[in-house]
Amino acid sequence: MSAAVYLASARAEASSSPVLVVACSNSAYLAATREFLERHLRLPEGGYHLLAVPGGPQLLVVTEHLPKFTWAGHRWLRFASEKMGVKRVVLVAHEGCLWYEDERFVPALLHRLAHGGTTAEHQRNDLRRAAEGLHGLGLPLALEAYYVANGADGRLEFHSEQV
Repeated sequence: MSAAVYLASARAEASSSPVLVVACSNSAYLAATREFLERHLRLPEGGYHLLAVPGGPQLLVVTEHLPKFTWAGHRWLRFASEKMGVKRVVLVAHEGCLWYEDERFVPALLHRLAHGGTTAEHQRNDLRRAAEGLHGLGLPLALEAYYVANGADGRLEFHSEQV
C-alpha cells in the first residue's frame, strides 16, 4: 500500500445512522440541503447517509423507460435498510434540476412528450412516485419528501411534499 496522502481527524463510527437522504448531486444545492437536514430536521452534522446522483429521487421512480435505474435504486435502498439499519428516507428534489431539463435524458423527454405540466409539477409527482415504489418494497421505512424552490430573495425554500 502507498503512503497516506491525508490523515483525517475523524474516525469511522461504529454505529450507523438510521437516515438515508436521496438528493440531486448538483453542488449548487448540496450545501443548502445539508443546512436543511442539520438545522431544520435536526440530523447530526454528517450523521446521515447521502445518496447523491443527478436527478436525485428520480432514480427511485418505477418506470418502464428506465428499469435499470429503478432496479439499482431499489437494490441500494434494500441494502441500506437490511445491512446499514436505515429506517428513514428523506427525498429531496430541486427547482432547475438539469437532469429534468436536458432533453437528451429520458425524464425531460418524457415530460415534454407525455406528461405536460411544468417541470416542477413533474418533479413533485416523481417524489410521490418514488415513495410509492419504496412502499412497494415492503421495507420498514419512514418516508419524507421535499421540493426545493428558488425564493424571491435568492435563498432556497424547502417545501414538504405529501408522500
